Amino acid sequence: MTVWAGGFQVPFQATTRSARAEQPSTYRSVRMESAPKVSSRAWESRPYQVAIWICHRGQPQLAAIEARLVREVETYCELLDPSAWFVRVGTPPPNWRHLICSKFESTAGFTGFESDPELAFFDKLMIVKLDQHGALTQVAVREIDLQTGQWGPIVDRNAGTSNRLGQVIGNGVATAFMPLAKIERVDEDDKVHIRARALESCIEVSYRGAADAAEIQPIASSPVFVRQDDRFLPIIRKTDRSGDLVSLAPIPFTFLTLDAIDGSGMVASIESTQRAPLSQRKSKRSQKLAIVIRPVQRPSVLHLESTPPRGEAAQPLEGYEVWSRNPGDSKETESEYIGKTDWRGNVTILPNDYGLRLLYIKRGSRALRKLPVIPGFKDRLVSQLPNDDTRLFAEGVINGYGNDIINLVVQRELLEVDISNALQEDRFEEAKTKMREYQELETPADLKVRMSNEEIRLKSMTTDKREFEHISKMFSNLRQLLNSKVTGSRAIELQQQIQQRIRTHGASG
Repeated sequence: MTVWAGGFQVPFQATTRSARAEQPSTYRSVRMESAPKVSSRAWESRPYQVAIWICHRGQPQLAAIEARLVREVETYCELLDPSAWFVRVGTPPPNWRHLICSKFESTAGFTGFESDPELAFFDKLMIVKLDQHGALTQVAVREIDLQTGQWGPIVDRNAGTSNRLGQVIGNGVATAFMPLAKIERVDEDDKVHIRARALESCIEVSYRGAADAAEIQPIASSPVFVRQDDRFLPIIRKTDRSGDLVSLAPIPFTFLTLDAIDGSGMVASIESTQRAPLSQRKSKRSQKLAIVIRPVQRPSVLHLESTPPRGEAAQPLEGYEVWSRNPGDSKETESEYIGKTDWRGNVTILPNDYGLRLLYIKRGSRALRKLPVIPGFKDRLVSQLPNDDTRLFAEGVINGYGNDIINLVVQRELLEVDISNALQEDRFEEAKTKMREYQELETPADLKVRMSNEEIRLKSMTTDKREFEHISKMFSNLRQLLNSKVTGSRAIELQQQIQQRIRTHGASG
């Protein structure tokens, strides 16, 4: 027999009277009627208001313990930090429940949280998805920051018994939590000054012996606490004149790494694929925020595709090399080879001990782009690159001309030696034959003409300014090589030596 629960058809199982009494007929609301008083505090002292939605497919075993889970998770979170975040636990309203259960792994279609009255006065929403498989309950948690609209990575946990399920959920919530900061300014040396939220409230009193030896110290184990190895994702939040949200734009492939921490104030360095990602003009309607992205032990797939002309589809880029370095590595540190993109333009990026990887995309001898990424933050990362087939083809042509120049130098030197040896041994016919071979060699002037024609042809194959300039530079280097290796022809000098030796030999004979 089956019944419908939460929009899904599930097996019916008999339950006790007390269990049936706890099964909810409606959702457990977390709604607050007004903003809490702590919301008026200064940014660095303002605690987070966190809503937690526990969602499952209506399995009777989970429905029976739902009320208990709500209490246990709230208690667990309060014990972690009773002052820097306030947590309310419930279940999602019916209009969200089916969407969360069916599309938890993909954020497509998840919009409108910030305008839902249920979440009007909350800063964070933690979504907990439960799936029961026999005696094992799978727990998946992810956060959406309601101010920035940013989704966090999925945190997975398993609970073997229902007695520990509340603790496992609380631990997953703490791991998935993403602290928030404001970007106050960016120095001329690209040092970013940020101020983290709620850190002035994230404190505890520690007693050492006598009561008069009490010390106030941060709660380093709190999810709100910012650690030295945390990485921040900068986000630009824009509003209109009425204060209504216009856009939320995370800066792609850009992260902030902490250099120094002084209370709630911090200084960070920028790791970005862009030259000046935070150089936007100051505006009262534009706010620069940064949110902590803590890596999970899960790989990401990097997809490279061509920048398409207008009206055309992007094409996957195959055979592009991906190398990795860590933040702070010296120039002497050897890069780690990740692999090449396959026919789909994909390469898998595994997590590392540093959390943040600095990827370098190469093709041929040229580094095309730097991409800072946190593996596991997103399942799939997409970067568009100009299709540089013309540049790569030009490199092959350049290498061919380089070989032609070296061959010309070698052939000249060998023939000059052969001619000199033949003259010394009075082998005049051999000297004349070698001389004809010498005269038939391509001259530097002819080689320069051929190179100029090839340069014009290659430049006509691209409209990309960067590729155009790169081709010009490669041919300029080639001409310098030709001028340094191939001097003027010695044909006249060698011909005179042959004639002189023949006349001298004839006179002596």
